Amino acid sequence: MDWVQIVSAVGVGALLTKLLDIVWLQRSIRESEKRKWLREQRLRVYSTLAAEVLSMGKSMESREDVFVGYSLAAEAMLLAGDEKLANDIEHFFTMLANIFGEGRKADNDPTRRSEEDLEGAYQVVVRESRRLVKELRASLHEKI
Repeated sequence: MDWVQIVSAVGVGALLTKLLDIVWLQRSIRESEKRKWLREQRLRVYSTLAAEVLSMGKSMESREDVFVGYSLAAEAMLLAGDEKLANDIEHFFTMLANIFGEGRKADNDPTRRSEEDLEGAYQVVVRESRRLVKELRASLHEKI
């Protein structure tokens, strides 16, 4: 066999390998890195959000100021894999602010709800917090 043919065959093989690398492997690596970044961001944000949800807004005082809750929820809503989860996150902080707003009303306020109503609403928020954390956990484990 002629050396020129061997060298040209090796050169063509190297060229084809580089083309395969550029076309397929680089794209695959980019997608893998993107999934890894998204997983890390979700873990960071969902961990903070879960702490706030399970503490019923005490951790970062989002029950006192609904906008603190919304600012915390905003990043999680952007990273959420589906619309339902994003809506559930927003809905939770609205419920939390509403129930604690009711609880802060003066005793002589005619619009104040009874203690039984507030206790029932509180139990709903507690159940919703547990359900939301389960959804966050499921979102972390879903295939990206």
